[in-house]
Amino acid sequence: MENSIFYRYYDLPANFPVVGLLGNSWHSEHIDVPRQHFHNCLEIGYLYEGRCTVLFGEQKFRAEAPCLVLAPPNAAHITNPDAGQLCGWKWLYVDPVGLLSQLPVQSQTELSLFQYRISGEDCILPGEKYPVMYELIGMVTRELEASGHAYQGIVRELLGAFFLMLMREKPQDLTVPVNSEHNPGMLQPAISYIMAHYMEELDVDDLAGRCHLSTSHFRRMFKRIFGWAPLDYIQVTRIQRACTLLFNADYSVTEIGIMVGYPTPSSFGRMFRRFYGISPNQWRKKMRSENSGMVTSYFHSLPPAASQFFPHEYMEQLKTLGPFKEEKGG
Repeated sequence: MENSIFYRYYDLPANFPVVGLLGNSWHSEHIDVPRQHFHNCLEIGYLYEGRCTVLFGEQKFRAEAPCLVLAPPNAAHITNPDAGQLCGWKWLYVDPVGLLSQLPVQSQTELSLFQYRISGEDCILPGEKYPVMYELIGMVTRELEASGHAYQGIVRELLGAFFLMLMREKPQDLTVPVNSEHNPGMLQPAISYIMAHYMEELDVDDLAGRCHLSTSHFRRMFKRIFGWAPLDYIQVTRIQRACTLLFNADYSVTEIGIMVGYPTPSSFGRMFRRFYGISPNQWRKKMRSENSGMVTSYFHSLPPAASQFFPHEYMEQLKTLGPFKEEKGG
């Protein structure tokens, strides 16, 4: 499905829910047909080199280093360097509320809403206009890279200052819901529930109810925004989570199938082949035997906390996901 939006899941450690793709090796090049994606958590892009176009759905914005680019949870986006440009990035993935438990309850509530409401141009923070916030994120990346004594506490304080400043500089309406027919935020309750319960039996009527939409309206809106029918999207979530476990963990294929919601090896294998055309075990052997120096060096350069999910290059390889056939009841 050429225009589908891809989902990338990040396992954030519960006691310190922030993970970074750091170092000086995270570069991106121009893509002729950029394919947007979204995450289960807030993304902060620290652009230190190059120029790019930032796409949020159909909205386009420009970013030039030094700059910060924010992507709220579940917001479809991509950063696409200008032709001939090489963009240098450092990426942070964070659950701000889980990380900043030291904040007053009122501030945590406001921050929880704020991370979903910030959008569009407010997500682009040029370093020349916001030098203190840019430097705060730079300090966070350096602390995570060094992982020195008490670095987690330092990162919490730095990000606490960053988010409080961000809410002051980019105030959002935290009381009135966003009701645009094309806004993924309207489906956020269903997306959040799927991410937490994807391994269970899920009912489309229940998901629609969580978004205060009729089932038929929910199906149409979901397909229009994400490019997948709701039940197909659940399979996307399960299979991509299975890929993470197949690559990074040593559980058996049967165990992984059960962990992501497939009660039998045959049901897991059948759905996996629908995506990749090969069995889970064949996929695991193929991906683990990939002899790419770039991928290997990136993978081994990641901090320990990042070992729970795919490095970016593997996600790029997995963009060959084939489209589902339309299924009744999806």
